[in-house]
Amino acid sequence: MGKDEMVVGLDIGTKKVCTVIGELGEDDQIEIIGMGTAPSSGVKKGIIIDLEQAIQSVKQSIENSERMAGARVNSAFVSIAGSHITSVNSKGVIAISGETPEIAETDIEKVIEAAKAGIISPDKELIHTLSREFVVDGQGGITDPLGMTGTRLECKVHIITGSNTAVQNLIRCVEGVGIGIDEIIFGALASSNVVLSDAEKELGAILIDIGAGTTEIAIFIEEALVYSTVLPLGGNHITNDLAIGLRTTLEEAEKIKIKYGSVIENNVSPEGAVEVSSLDGENKYPVSQKYLVEIIEPRVSEIFSLVGNEVKRSGYYDMLSAGVTITGGTSLLPGIVEISEKILNLPSRLGKPHYEGELADLVNDPAYSTALGLLSYGTKRYSLGGSYNLSSKNPKLRNVFGRIISWLRDFF
Repeated sequence: MGKDEMVVGLDIGTKKVCTVIGELGEDDQIEIIGMGTAPSSGVKKGIIIDLEQAIQSVKQSIENSERMAGARVNSAFVSIAGSHITSVNSKGVIAISGETPEIAETDIEKVIEAAKAGIISPDKELIHTLSREFVVDGQGGITDPLGMTGTRLECKVHIITGSNTAVQNLIRCVEGVGIGIDEIIFGALASSNVVLSDAEKELGAILIDIGAGTTEIAIFIEEALVYSTVLPLGGNHITNDLAIGLRTTLEEAEKIKIKYGSVIENNVSPEGAVEVSSLDGENKYPVSQKYLVEIIEPRVSEIFSLVGNEVKRSGYYDMLSAGVTITGGTSLLPGIVEISEKILNLPSRLGKPHYEGELADLVNDPAYSTALGLLSYGTKRYSLGGSYNLSSKNPKLRNVFGRIISWLRDFF
């Protein structure tokens, strides 16, 4: 790929669609030149349920970003989420073939294929095969065995899959707008590129990305992704609880949540009151801010309790020295860090992008972590020497990345 070319991130969420356009300069630094958002329609809990509505939302987001950038989007790195996402750790082992015991790229490809063998069920699509560690003749901790000498090669990988139906509908949605797909990326993996440092990933960290419809979990140990899953709960559930508890519309509940919502009472005035519109919009009545907390706190606590169950199930709880980083639009609720620390018993912080360009004030928001993470992910791809556009006639071509060795080395 030449310089001064575009990289595009497309995050199709439950609440909004966000498109970010970046230009790759001579120094391989990315400059954001366009950003566009649009209300998300036809998407529920991260999954497309109405293709035509989703296409229109994506189209509007892309057009808004193109207008700001003064450029046309041809392809994008696209996020995927939803509770259909599953993951597993696997291991492959092969004997080194050839006239010499030197490990070649074909050997690395074979051991990765061996690690994937029997893992992917017929109703699942492979999204990522991420190498965690290579082992040569019993010597572990190797990130790149190419050119090393040995007789036995092992590879530990983290495999992320998604529902065939969900993945194919996502592809049809993006291609229905008239653009190609460079690669489909698990949302939390994308977010980790801009909200977690390499040091945190090395020490052991958990990323919790709380969106409108889902909560994505990604655990990193020694810089490698070792556990990932998606919970079907998010900010929309808090909004629904408020709408029911306040007997108001979802639109009114969302506005109240954003403006006055909090997870802990310490952040609200005991005498503070909020005016709430009735369901028919004809009347207004006061509600104490304390009552809002009483509605919001149980749902947020439920989300973190479920996260805690997943962390315990992973077996990595005692290895999370860097603690918890919370991102996504719902992470902006005051008090959410305190609730995380209370329930998970781990140090927690709010995670947001740290872009330093002209649009920093606009994009450095936890709600845009996935979109900017896609941009960062794509920039690394291009810097390594090429993008792989997906064919609309053969969507399976996106799995070519699973067989390209450089694809497996980005995370070390």
